[in-house]
Amino acid sequence: MDTKKALLDLTRALRSLHQALVKVVQKDYEREWGQVDPSQLLQLLTRHPQFEWLHGLSEFMVDVDALSDAEIIDEPSVVAIYAQARRLISSDDDSPLEFTRRYLDVLQNDPALIIEHATVRRILDSL
Repeated sequence: MDTKKALLDLTRALRSLHQALVKVVQKDYEREWGQVDPSQLLQLLTRHPQFEWLHGLSEFMVDVDALSDAEIIDEPSVVAIYAQARRLISSDDDSPLEFTRRYLDVLQNDPALIIEHATVRRILDSL
């Protein structure tokens, strides 16, 4: 297994999914409060309760990046990070993870997210 490529593929797919999720939450926020500029969005992403649930994915992406930066990336570490990603975007309605519960809610209401989700699943299933 090319561990570096496996992590790079996962990173790209998660980044795209994260961007799509931010757009969905931003759209909901702007519907209620009006349009926000990029600097306001950054503040909202880091501090506003409506965006807080996205932190689960953001923090996981930091873990993936940290592993990608390691000098030696062993296969068991990649397998473990892929398993963690599967749990994060699983379709388990009883998941204890706030991110997963909220993710499933928004996933059902946005076709663009379904495409991003399918891309991540395809990458996860390739391992």
